[in-house]
Amino acid sequence: MNIKLIHMKEYNIKKGSYLQISILLVLLFSPSISMGQWHIISHENLGSEEKTKVAYTENKNGYSLEIYKDSVGSVRARFTLNSKLNLFSENICPTYQVDLTLIKNTSFNDAPCISKSNWSEFILGYITNKNITSLSLDALLNGNVVVFRFVLDNGNYKETSFSLTGSKRAALNVIGKDIKINP
Repeated sequence: MNIKLIHMKEYNIKKGSYLQISILLVLLFSPSISMGQWHIISHENLGSEEKTKVAYTENKNGYSLEIYKDSVGSVRARFTLNSKLNLFSENICPTYQVDLTLIKNTSFNDAPCISKSNWSEFILGYITNKNITSLSLDALLNGNVVVFRFVLDNGNYKETSFSLTGSKRAALNVIGKDIKINP
């Protein structure tokens, strides 16, 4: 009987060790999993009861990035500063760079960005007949990281980045899974 108890004790110790290792692995990888996650949220439009679905992410510094389709079928990206105390410098659009290739500070067809005090928005393209031709949208959905560089109203130059892991799934849920994206 003592041999049976000894084997049970050894089994429980091994089982506990595997559990401890599993918990440790989950804790080690949790920070990287929680950063850069994309979610679907809803924004209520001012002046109407309409809601807009938005693909949304926030980085560890509190900056946010959204991708959404507006009521006329244009697909937009909105970059928001991390504090209402930080303000963009007037008339200077942020620059965004996806991976090491695409660098832009304008909207579709080189139109200027739409910029307010603490957010800037870029029109990425227009949906026509369930198609959208947009190199910027394609890069945001298939890239690894996007970096925003910008100047604040106090003259400070800043930079922040977002993981694009999961952006494609979230954005397609917002703009439509049946929409064909052409670079």
